[in-house]
Amino acid sequence: MSRRVRLGLQVVIGLVCLVVPGLLARHLGLPAAAPVLSLASLAALVACVRVGWRQALAGGAALALLSVPAVLSQNNVVAATALMAMTAVLLGLAVRWQQQPAYWLLGVSLIMVLTTLPLPQPVSTGLLARLAGLLLLSCALTTLVQGWFMTLVPANAQPAMAVQHSWRRSLAYGALLAVTALLTTPIALAHHWHTTGLWLILTPFVVLRPFVKEGWKPTLHRSLGSIAGVLLVHLLALALPPALPLQIPAIALGLVTVLVAIRHGHPALFVLLLTATIVLFNSQDGTLLLMADKRLQANAIGIAIAIGVMALADPSERALLRRQRS
Repeated sequence: MSRRVRLGLQVVIGLVCLVVPGLLARHLGLPAAAPVLSLASLAALVACVRVGWRQALAGGAALALLSVPAVLSQNNVVAATALMAMTAVLLGLAVRWQQQPAYWLLGVSLIMVLTTLPLPQPVSTGLLARLAGLLLLSCALTTLVQGWFMTLVPANAQPAMAVQHSWRRSLAYGALLAVTALLTTPIALAHHWHTTGLWLILTPFVVLRPFVKEGWKPTLHRSLGSIAGVLLVHLLALALPPALPLQIPAIALGLVTVLVAIRHGHPALFVLLLTATIVLFNSQDGTLLLMADKRLQANAIGIAIAIGVMALADPSERALLRRQRS
């Protein structure tokens, strides 16, 4: 299979995986869940490309299960904070095999369920079951289709998992992420920030690294990518026809984001595209520029919290590394 044909087929698969979940949500009476399902499908696609279909399927199943307590804790700050802290620890443990970059988009989907998914209150058992089932179905279909495609492209086969970090380092990283979640989640939910809260909780997960000294450069990339992503949204708001549904440019940017992730593009470019994609998915007509500005505000607060936690953890990490060397 030629490179051009392979790329074209990958784009088609990505397009189908982004569009179909939204159609399922509207058909089954959950139109508000369409952005979450499309993002979860994108997350499953990225995970499948990076770590293989089995791990991606397991991640999708975990997201479906965690979506139930996420919905139930939308109005409970303590429960939501505990859920996010647990999710942070799990993502930290995934870094032992360097799988955290593959799974963090699934974490974004969970945060979106927690902060931005409007559901009628009180939430019925049937509604919860439909949401969890749709999340599992979206992730499973995407994973299986992408897994089938990757069997046709041996060059994209995933290597066996290899240990990259010790359990101590992985647990320390998970604890660092959990500390930021303990700070950001109450702020986001207590002030009912919704999408702004999504970005606030998410930002430290993207910035922090297993070793504190490795986190300063991603912080710079994240900052530059976020600012550039907001500027791109402003340009799109000026250039797009008023009658064009925002889901169309969101899907187009989502496809480009997948391609950049597959090709391991520059982190700032990936953040730029992801920023614009999620802002478009979470915006409605007339709110695009406001959403972009709130995104920038949340990012600034999240980066400040991440830098503060890194600054506090840096002396302890340096002392530990010195003891290990001696």
